[in-house]
Amino acid sequence: MGQRYVIREAKTKQELDEILDVIWAANYTPYEPFMQLFFPVLGYTSAHRDLAVAESKQRFWKQHQEDNSSHWFYAFDTVTNKTVGCSQWVISTVNPFAAGTPKLTAPWWPEGEYRSFCESILNQVYRPRANWMTRPHCALNWMAVDPAHRNRGVGSLLMHVGITRADGLDLECWMEASAMGKPLYDKFGFQSLLKIAFDNEKSEASDEWRKCAHELTPPPIFAMWRPKKSSGAGPEGEFQLPWSLGTKS
Repeated sequence: MGQRYVIREAKTKQELDEILDVIWAANYTPYEPFMQLFFPVLGYTSAHRDLAVAESKQRFWKQHQEDNSSHWFYAFDTVTNKTVGCSQWVISTVNPFAAGTPKLTAPWWPEGEYRSFCESILNQVYRPRANWMTRPHCALNWMAVDPAHRNRGVGSLLMHVGITRADGLDLECWMEASAMGKPLYDKFGFQSLLKIAFDNEKSEASDEWRKCAHELTPPPIFAMWRPKKSSGAGPEGEFQLPWSLGTKS
């Protein structure tokens, strides 16, 4: 019998739409606060949720088309003929931060405190990457597996395809990992550099900001790094860490 799950790279909007369906399903079982930061449901009915799903699909397809470094892979179940897992690997063969650290914005939120709160969290997530990954590198931005297909090796297949690309180009790797995903990434040679707890305090915060802080603050995440394949261990058997490698490849 052949392998049940096969990995493919998304080339069409339909493929990316099916990937977004997996992301929505995966991040509600269990519920992940990061989900609401990226995909706000601006209401309380199934119609509001449908609108949010449709908006996210249009937005992600537009972003993918505009970014040549974006590579979406998905796990296809040959038994059910459905997409059951996905990962986005961003492959930067030049310094993506040559113009400096970008300020991330969240235009998918209406203007106001919710958008400001979301932007605050996103920029806290991104700061270590922008400071230390000023060399060509491969970054894992998204990883999701349908809850019904977890613990079947799907995540490992999605990791393998990105790591293989990175090693073929001799690139170091980066990600921001949740506690749930960290054990998988450890197996692929990623090292946890620091744990990021989010600062949601604001002087004279409004009630709306406090509500955001209560409902949308994610649990701490881990900034994780994997050295390039050609890197050798130092005299004590340890790799140089990213902040000691400078800005060039």
